[in-house]
Amino acid sequence: MNSLLNNTDIFITGGGGYLGSKLAEKLVHYNSNIFLLDIKFNTISKKLDHQYNNLHLYECDITNYEQLSKICNDINPFIIYHFAALLERNRDFSIFKRLYKVNVEGTLNLLESLSNINYTKFIYASSSEVYGTTNKIPFSEDQIPFAASPYSLTKLMAEELIKTYSNIKNKPYTIMRLFNFYGDDMPENFFYSQLINALKRNEEFNMTGGEQIRDFLPIEQVLEYIIKISDTNKSDQILVNVCSGTGIKLKDFAREIAKKMNKEHLLKIGALKYRENEVWNMVGNNNLLSDIINKNG
Repeated sequence: MNSLLNNTDIFITGGGGYLGSKLAEKLVHYNSNIFLLDIKFNTISKKLDHQYNNLHLYECDITNYEQLSKICNDINPFIIYHFAALLERNRDFSIFKRLYKVNVEGTLNLLESLSNINYTKFIYASSSEVYGTTNKIPFSEDQIPFAASPYSLTKLMAEELIKTYSNIKNKPYTIMRLFNFYGDDMPENFFYSQLINALKRNEEFNMTGGEQIRDFLPIEQVLEYIIKISDTNKSDQILVNVCSGTGIKLKDFAREIAKKMNKEHLLKIGALKYRENEVWNMVGNNNLLSDIINKNG
């Protein structure tokens, strides 16, 4: 297979997280060296480490510039996936400094650590949450983002940092604004995993009225898109939504899953109040994504 992902060195920050370890699971088959970096590793990444000789784990906090810089120089990666992030959706700004240190300062540490390395891809996992609540649906890449939480603000700041730094240094970047995704073995802080785990235990699942509209993709589809986005011969500067382009109400999404498990009776829709400042509609425009995918087969 003629691919940029073959016979090269690939570096994934946040490799111990759900998305990073799932991507590594795919990339180990490309006959490349896969280097995962994280402050700690999950079961998936540890299992991969035992199974594949071409996968290597590095325990490191991206806020530690000296350690990170040494690792980057030792690896000398050709392709970088920057997935490391602190995720807290609380809208209380008491968490901002903690988020900033990891999501913004950590990103700068990585860029500086890679400054003397001639990489061909720097792929950043941003969030659909940077669009906020005031933009027109569906969200498109040419809209002005308006972060609506401390977390989304730091993701947007990291985007701007990557763009400015890369422009000054004449480096490539790809910023992916990821919308909602779901799959097996997701951490408990995701709606999907909370729902699935409760139903598996035959427990009632309390949720809001579920009128919120979200844009969901299965994790396997997300990984396929990420790989196709990565595997382009262009070293451009790209910003792209990774989404289905279609919205579904949370209550309907939950009903579909519960119906497949024959456990609709356990759904308690309307049992919880909506959050203050609820985000009601988060659906992306996937036209640019489709163009990139179609051009690359």
